[in-house]
Amino acid sequence: MACRPRRGVVAFLLAVIVTGCSTSLGSSPESPAEGPTTLPAIVPPTATSTTARPETTTEPTSSSSTPDPRDVDAQVVVPDGPGPFPAVVLVHGGGWVTGNPSIMSPLADHLDSNGFLTVNTRYALAGFERPGFPAAVEDVACAVRFAASHPDSDGTVAVIGHSAGAHIGALVALTGDDYGEVCPYTGSGLPERFVGLAGPYDVIRLGPAIGAFFGEGPDRLPEEWEAGNPQLHTDANRELSSLILYGENDGLVTDGFAFDFHQALLDSGSDASLELVEGARHNDMHDPHLIGDLVVTWLSRAQEP
Repeated sequence: MACRPRRGVVAFLLAVIVTGCSTSLGSSPESPAEGPTTLPAIVPPTATSTTARPETTTEPTSSSSTPDPRDVDAQVVVPDGPGPFPAVVLVHGGGWVTGNPSIMSPLADHLDSNGFLTVNTRYALAGFERPGFPAAVEDVACAVRFAASHPDSDGTVAVIGHSAGAHIGALVALTGDDYGEVCPYTGSGLPERFVGLAGPYDVIRLGPAIGAFFGEGPDRLPEEWEAGNPQLHTDANRELSSLILYGENDGLVTDGFAFDFHQALLDSGSDASLELVEGARHNDMHDPHLIGDLVVTWLSRAQEP
């Protein structure tokens, strides 16, 4: 059976899942040459949290600067013990069209047990009639403002995103102050730190795989594609510290994304580290057993004066 994308990214992803077509995101002249790989499950497996977490689905109702967990569509957990705590906003993957915070719950549990206040957020998913940009970025930028102003937060925020969530998280980490007009919280939408887990950062390489996020191609929406491409905005937040992680056996997102984004961050003058996670596949890259201690160690060091 011939494998070719159908109209629309959702149909394309379904075609990949059903037919088992071989593909790899980011195959381009700019990316390191790689052979075709069989796409792993494009929808990350749903992880079940072992910690009871409040999850809200209502729209923000407060205009106060005092955060109320009911005002964000997120799973918010405050560690035991005396605060304040450094805050982390987690952004799940799912190809921009699916996924939910439960994917990142095991990593959130690991961070919570290590003294981090976690805001495991939802964001607007792209659909057949509704692009994800800029709504998804607005949602995550608002979660950053919420986390920074939470009464148990020390005011510092790290954004951790996996796959599509790493792309969205990188946009917020670099340009978060450009988003959040409808957010009920004031303050900056820029975090101090960013951790990218298997992220596809240069959207122009993705083609139809990210089409639903913008709604149209770059020829019709050039300004949106430029605004939504983290690779083009690495100089927008030179105070950012970043950790870019990529899996040895990713099988979906080529390592050229990590190499090029890391280099662009360095060229822009910001602090950035690049780490290989040996043996990790794409959907292993949010598994706390593989990356949890590495992330905690880096976050702890990054907070030191």
